Amino acid sequence: MILLLVSYSSVARSQNITSNATKRLIELDSLCDSHLKNDSLLKETIALAKQLKQYDIAVKQSANLIRFFNYETNTKHQGKLVITETKPLLPYVNDKELVGKYFFEVADLHYYLGEFEASLENYDSAFYYAKNRSTSLQGLSKFGKGIVYVDKGEFGKASLALQEAIAYFQADKDTLNWINAKNSMTILYGKNEFYNDETTERKELIDLALKYKNYPSLPSVYYNAAASANKKGNQKLRINYLKEALEVNKDSDYKEFFLPILKAGLVSAYADNDSLAKAEELLGDVEKNSNDISGFNESFYLDAKMRLAFMKKEYLEAKNYAERYLFLKKQSQEFEEIQQAERFLSRIYKRTGNSEKALEHFENYTALKDSILGVQRARILSYYQTLYETEKRDLKIQAQQSDIDLLAAKNKLKTQWLLFGGLSLVGLFAFISILRSRSFAKKEQKLQEELTQNIIASQEEERNRVAMELHDSVGQQLILLSRKAQNLNDEALKELTKQTLADVRSISHGLFPVVLKRLGFSAAVQDMVNNLDEESDVFFTTEIDPVDESLTEDKALHLYRIIQESLNNIVKHSEAKAVSVEIFKNEQEKVVLKIKDNGKGFDFNEKSQKSKSLGIKSIQERCKIICANLKITTAINEGTETKIVA
Repeated sequence: MILLLVSYSSVARSQNITSNATKRLIELDSLCDSHLKNDSLLKETIALAKQLKQYDIAVKQSANLIRFFNYETNTKHQGKLVITETKPLLPYVNDKELVGKYFFEVADLHYYLGEFEASLENYDSAFYYAKNRSTSLQGLSKFGKGIVYVDKGEFGKASLALQEAIAYFQADKDTLNWINAKNSMTILYGKNEFYNDETTERKELIDLALKYKNYPSLPSVYYNAAASANKKGNQKLRINYLKEALEVNKDSDYKEFFLPILKAGLVSAYADNDSLAKAEELLGDVEKNSNDISGFNESFYLDAKMRLAFMKKEYLEAKNYAERYLFLKKQSQEFEEIQQAERFLSRIYKRTGNSEKALEHFENYTALKDSILGVQRARILSYYQTLYETEKRDLKIQAQQSDIDLLAAKNKLKTQWLLFGGLSLVGLFAFISILRSRSFAKKEQKLQEELTQNIIASQEEERNRVAMELHDSVGQQLILLSRKAQNLNDEALKELTKQTLADVRSISHGLFPVVLKRLGFSAAVQDMVNNLDEESDVFFTTEIDPVDESLTEDKALHLYRIIQESLNNIVKHSEAKAVSVEIFKNEQEKVVLKIKDNGKGFDFNEKSQKSKSLGIKSIQERCKIICANLKITTAINEGTETKIVA
């Protein structure tokens, strides 16, 4: 009887554990689907799904994890490990559309790794599993193939794949992706100098976009039109299109994303047309925010800088900018931009009298142009273009005969392609990688930022509470204990109490910097540095101006915490021998903070992406809270400089 009871108890306990695990899986799956995810959350969900043999969830979230590595980090190769681990699960998935979506993410990953053949193969697999299940996924798979063929320079196949994608989007009444595909078709014509067809197609595209209302990529349509005008030598039209792009961007949901790119494009146009004063004024506006000239925006900024330097006859600077631009474009395999850079470098060397280097770059330019834009490929494209125009007439597109009252995207996968049209002729296919995940990434980024900022706010609140507890409770008791020790004439207890009270006060001041309120920001920072200087082997130098009048109480606290975090990190991790701290006001009356050390430095991208602590993220989020610009310059064995303008 006892054995039976034990057995029954064991079974009940097992069932309870399984029930709790299932509830946990449902909760995790919901969190992942709501876009509040990171690699740790996704991995935990996948592991638990495998354990419970819930293979549909495991494969769905594996696809999300591949997308995370593809779009959100610089660790795309980790996505290939997920592919290897997920492959054995595919036969056990009940919902075959999930398998199709999984292959779609795998195809995207291979594309951005430059593995074009593997990408095409997986787009075909995605299309196969989408058949009779998802017209949308079929269209997106064809769309993806079209982009791969463009990058390979196989324009005929690209044209055919895009036409097929358009047909699926029409059948699915997916206006948004239909317009995006038409935009890509327009780009394809422009790249091959089919200017009449490009003009006709773009006019249809703009009409559709205006009827659709608030088409998010309309600024990029005008940007592409400007690029074509530039190729045709119509500089007045080029500048007008760029101004139009800036105008429609005011109503775009993504105006902050487009704005620095459009401004940089207009700087390039002004520079090319001897409007140097306008170019320099607009460039100065772009350079106000470091985020507008770095990361994805860097190549657009470099294009503007190299053209402006060239027109000012600053050829050495122009060469440096052009070489950096060429390097970036080779990394992203953008053949037309590589051509432009080679040709531009040829012009620079010709101006400086270096005929040998000028010829070398010109030969690079012509060789690439001939290999991609050969007569045979142009003829193939011409054939497919004719086929496309014929099919388009036969389809009698309903949306052009109505008010474009079509359905919006039906599932999350479509939102990845929200802005797929891209910026094309200058940076199209690098641009696509950002835009395809934009609607997903924007929501996720906002949630993550809110989460981090809430954590920071909670930290400050908790620090304040604990500091007050230490001061009012523990501190008061230690004072009483100190008096008792004095009355008892116990020297050992007196000394221990004194030291403990000093430690508690030190901790309390660290949690809540009373000195910040008593002395002000500048004096509080100086006090902090003095304490670190006494307690560590690091040599500190300071140049701290009185800037209290320029800071609100909230801004002063956040800047104080940033300095505290930075200096503690330096002392603990950098192995630095010397640190300098500067605080001053610039010409715009902004407070500038600089912290520089001669330590071992670090890989900023790796640290910010892989670190599980709040360190760098906390500094970044505090800067966002107070609308400050942050720039961290570091490299292995080269020290670190943190600059903040608030």
